[in-house]
Amino acid sequence: MRKMFSQSIFMKSMQLGLVGLMLLAPLTGCVATEKKVSTKASLLTSEPVLDPKLVKEDFSFPSQPPQLSQGKVVFQQNCASCHGAGLSYDKVKDQRPIDTFLMITRGDKGHPSFRGLTRDERWQAIWYARYLAGEADIKNKDIAAIFGSNCAVCHGAKGFADGPLYTGHASAHELGMAPVKGAFDPPPANFHSYSRMYNRTDDQLVKFITEGVYPSAMPSWKGRVDRDKNVVFDDALIRDLVKYVRTFSYENDLPEGESQKPSASEKPSSKMLSALEPGHVSKMEKPLR
Repeated sequence: MRKMFSQSIFMKSMQLGLVGLMLLAPLTGCVATEKKVSTKASLLTSEPVLDPKLVKEDFSFPSQPPQLSQGKVVFQQNCASCHGAGLSYDKVKDQRPIDTFLMITRGDKGHPSFRGLTRDERWQAIWYARYLAGEADIKNKDIAAIFGSNCAVCHGAKGFADGPLYTGHASAHELGMAPVKGAFDPPPANFHSYSRMYNRTDDQLVKFITEGVYPSAMPSWKGRVDRDKNVVFDDALIRDLVKYVRTFSYENDLPEGESQKPSASEKPSSKMLSALEPGHVSKMEKPLR
């Protein structure tokens, strides 16, 4: 009898255990799914992963920051005869620079292919075209000081993501803040990073500043007030900040006050004709690895 009673208790324990496992299984699945959804790869703050197909499309970032003075030359020789004084900002603000590069490389949407131009020449022309469209048309003349007072503490004075609040440099104490090195995950944006700055539209950057980026330390700036500079972070100021941080990823070396508007009547140069020649590939066109 005692043996049968023990076996009965054992069987009931097994049944209860199985019921418990059946109840826990869905919960475990929910937790696993939640973890999968929350991985860093799925967050806006993670470094963008470029489409592997881009490499097959002769895609590559510039070898050095594009210079507007060189871009002006390339644009006038190859683009001005069609585009005249350039594009409107409304047209370029929602275009990623990498998409423009692919368009002029492959010859998409009715645009000719300029494979004959070097990789750097294409990037220089792109940024000069964006400059003509108003990429550097910043209304607030104190934008550098406003960036320095509000953004540089994390992003660094020159945009290298080396601000004192993030790096824990001694200067953090001078600002009345204890260093919190390593506490930002992910780290602040580096505005010199091509994979970050050339893979986003101006409108996307406006959205990040306006709304903040969860779960990073980047807060929402819309409506904030800088009393020292007597400014409110409204739509216009945030748009100026986007244009300002863009300048870290290219070099504006144009003479101050010089008129940059090219002549719409300028005829295609011999360089343009060679750039359009089928099969003409520059030695600088190989993608960076």
